Amino acid sequence: MSFGPPPSPFTQSTRAADERARRRRVRVWASFAVALVVVAVGVGWVLRGVWTKDGSEPSRYDNASAQQAPDEVRATVERRPAGGAGRLVSAIGDSKLKPAEMRTTPGTWATDEVLAKGVAGAIQGFKIDADDELVWQRQLSGDICGWTQSVTVGGSTAVLFKGADHRCTELMFFNVNTGERIWQKSVPWKKDAFDLYPNVSLARGVVAVAYGTGSAGYDMTSGKKLWARAGTSACREAGFKGGRALLLRLDCQTRDGGTQYRVQRISLETGRPVWTYKTNEHLNFVYLVSAEPVVLAVSAGEANLSDLITLDEEGKYQNTIRFSGDHYEAKCESGLSSSAEDALMFSAVDQCSRIAVSDDQAFITTGEVTEGVAHETNSIVSFDLKTGHTGVKFDAGKDQELFPLRMSGDQLLALKVGTDTFAPTQLVGLDPKTGKESSYFFFSPFHEASILVDPDTSDIVVEHGRIFFGSRTVQGGGTKSQPAYTWRAFGVGRAQ
Repeated sequence: MSFGPPPSPFTQSTRAADERARRRRVRVWASFAVALVVVAVGVGWVLRGVWTKDGSEPSRYDNASAQQAPDEVRATVERRPAGGAGRLVSAIGDSKLKPAEMRTTPGTWATDEVLAKGVAGAIQGFKIDADDELVWQRQLSGDICGWTQSVTVGGSTAVLFKGADHRCTELMFFNVNTGERIWQKSVPWKKDAFDLYPNVSLARGVVAVAYGTGSAGYDMTSGKKLWARAGTSACREAGFKGGRALLLRLDCQTRDGGTQYRVQRISLETGRPVWTYKTNEHLNFVYLVSAEPVVLAVSAGEANLSDLITLDEEGKYQNTIRFSGDHYEAKCESGLSSSAEDALMFSAVDQCSRIAVSDDQAFITTGEVTEGVAHETNSIVSFDLKTGHTGVKFDAGKDQELFPLRMSGDQLLALKVGTDTFAPTQLVGLDPKTGKESSYFFFSPFHEASILVDPDTSDIVVEHGRIFFGSRTVQGGGTKSQPAYTWRAFGVGRAQ
């Protein structure tokens, strides 16, 4: 039993009452179906201790953001879980795509009330737990070509999209709950031989955008340009990593035609570098995993990712964590590019999966271990950022895999996915101090939606006691006479 595809959510709040009632029945059935999954496998799972009940309140969220300023990047802390079955709280999709038709769907943002999703040249906001009611839609002048998953405590975020001339030049800061455009600016990006699209990040009070030949920082409240930096012929401003601080990656040309990467911590007030770290000239690529503490993922040799490099608060080299052999697996991407007219094209320096960073540790997945046909498992291992020594290890368990998502206070939030046809998917909390795991809730997504449960290719957001999965591109299925329902996003929360 699993979630079935709901009717298309691309309908306004005025749709007929019988359609609303039918959707409510789908939701009830989805919740009941998840419970049946639990009953079917419950005995074996309980005996293995996959979830725990610690007597705490049902999973919601602890508003740690209340201690932050409204213009800081949000860092909510989820309450300790009580376990139990999950239920579908949101489903966004399309039944109008033609078979094999592609559509870009970049950006997934969630608050306590609204799930917002980008789709080609528009952003839509859907009411959570309210029959997926479309509460707002903002049409853009062109397709989205850059975005950040960060959201401020005040509920705002930023996207880049194409202007009337089809260039990726428009920057918009908007409210996720209401769809209100707080401000919009144009950035001086021009496509060149490097083909680096602009990218955007958030840090306290600042929206920072890099566009190759330069970069700029804008005030979140007014949109006023706070500072601008000009690139040079030797170094291009490739992109930012925001959060509690702001990092910039510079791509500099060497005498032999290669690239040396430099990382700078940027002053939010002036845009000037606080410090600069120069990497080894023989690195193939450098990604910005965390701005504070500073963690870089690098590629050397033939490996996609070979090491993590940690820096101290002054930008000085601290330690290297090596991905020896196939023991560890982390993934970063610099963007997607295609000649197809509807392809998703963007540049990124900070999009890495299977890695999470706390104040003093990095959490990385091990490589998959196969135990017979279709029986795969893995682990999450912690590394001390200062010493590089390994710490706690969390084993996924038989026929399951673990993927780190983000920190929630001192706890690590992770996705646990069954690799057979029996184990459900779970949102779990991992305690680095005790090595214990606790389940927020478990669920079994409908087969056609399961493609979204992939941290390497989808957006995964945990917010206010719920987990949301969002696509970046979708493709129509079915036949010309009967198109298939195509999932763009869905969310799960704990059953009441």
